[in-house]
Amino acid sequence: MRKYSDEIKAAVMASLLAGQSISNVASEYKIPEGTVKGWSARLNGSQLVEPQKKAEIGELLIQYLRANLGTLRKQAEMFSNEQWLAKQTASDVAVLHGVMTDKAIRLLEALSKSADG
Repeated sequence: MRKYSDEIKAAVMASLLAGQSISNVASEYKIPEGTVKGWSARLNGSQLVEPQKKAEIGELLIQYLRANLGTLRKQAEMFSNEQWLAKQTASDVAVLHGVMTDKAIRLLEALSKSADG
């Protein structure tokens, strides 16, 4: 059985919390779908990782969210650059912004729910 790093587990969990499908996450990280499905089933209150690693995984999720929000800020700056914006297709800009925004919001919601519960 293959072992996965804490960073990969954190990225997979963040993707699942952000609402990505199990099959998309498995494909993106080149992890068997069954493995991701198992992690997903155990995501809420389970022993996906050893207890001593939970704080570390939580910090990795926070780092991921910070990077994601920083990227959204940079996107907003680029969107105000008329020369750059003129070179992009409207659909490409909309998709990029929508995906990044959606992921950040879903992750914030999931973190909020876990903090409340």
